[in-house]
Amino acid sequence: MSQGTIRGREAFIANLSSRLGRQGPPAEAPRHPYRGVPDFYKEIERTTEEKIEWFVNSWEALTGKTLIVDEAEAPARVAEWLVEIAKELGVKNVSRWEHEGLKALGLDAALQAAGIGVVPWVPVEEEGGANAGSAAGEAAASQEADSSNWAKRSELLKRTERCELGIVWPDYAVANTGTLVLQCSPQRGRSVSLLTSILFAVFRADQLVNRMGEAFAAITAGKRHPLDYASSLNLITGPSRSADIENDLTIGIHGPGKVYAVIIK
Repeated sequence: MSQGTIRGREAFIANLSSRLGRQGPPAEAPRHPYRGVPDFYKEIERTTEEKIEWFVNSWEALTGKTLIVDEAEAPARVAEWLVEIAKELGVKNVSRWEHEGLKALGLDAALQAAGIGVVPWVPVEEEGGANAGSAAGEAAASQEADSSNWAKRSELLKRTERCELGIVWPDYAVANTGTLVLQCSPQRGRSVSLLTSILFAVFRADQLVNRMGEAFAAITAGKRHPLDYASSLNLITGPSRSADIENDLTIGIHGPGKVYAVIIK
C-alpha cells in the first residue's frame, strides 16, 4: 500500500484558527508538562472524614444510599440494614464474595434467619451434592436439564443468576466520583456485581482515596507481568444507566439498578 498524501492541511487548520479568533496556527505544539493530573492537585490531602463526606455526596447524587457505622457496631447494624433492604425489595436469594471482612460481619446468619438464601462465591458440587442446601440451590434443582446454554453453565453461576442482591467488598472507593473499584479473583466473581439487580458494598473508611488515579497507582504498584493483574477491574459509579439514540434513560439494564454502600469507620 502506497503512502497517502494530505492535501489542504494548512488551509484547513488556518480556517479553524480564524474561527477561533486566532492569528494562525501555533508554531509549536502545545506543551503537556503533566502526566495525569497536575502536581498541585495530586498534593491535595483530605482527612478521612472529608473523604467520607465527599464519597457520600457523590454516591447519593447518583441515587445510591449510604450507611456510616463505627467498627464496634458494624456486625449488628450492617446486618440489620441489609435484612431491612432485602425484605423491602422482596429479595429471596443473596450472592456474596468470599471475603474475610464480609464473613466477619456474620451477615449469612442474619439473612438465613430472615429466610433469605445465601450463595457464597465458591465452587459448588453438582445439584444434590453437599453444598446444595441453600434456597438458591433448591431453586436450581427444580430446573429441568436440557441442551441450552443455561444447562451448560456452572452450578455456581446458575445459582448466582437467581440471586437478586450481590454483596461485595471493594478494593478501593473513590471519593470525588463516588466510584467502587473491584478486582475480581476466584473468590470474588464479577458476576456478583453484574448479574444481580441490587448491589450492596461494604468497605472500611481507610480504603477511600481522593481520586481515580490513586486507586490505579495502588493497583499497579509492584506489578511487572500481565499475569500479576486481576482478570477484570470493575468501576461502579452508581446504578447502571443506559440510553438509546433518543436519550431515553433506562436504569439497571447492564448491572444493578439499586446500589447501597456501607462505610465502616
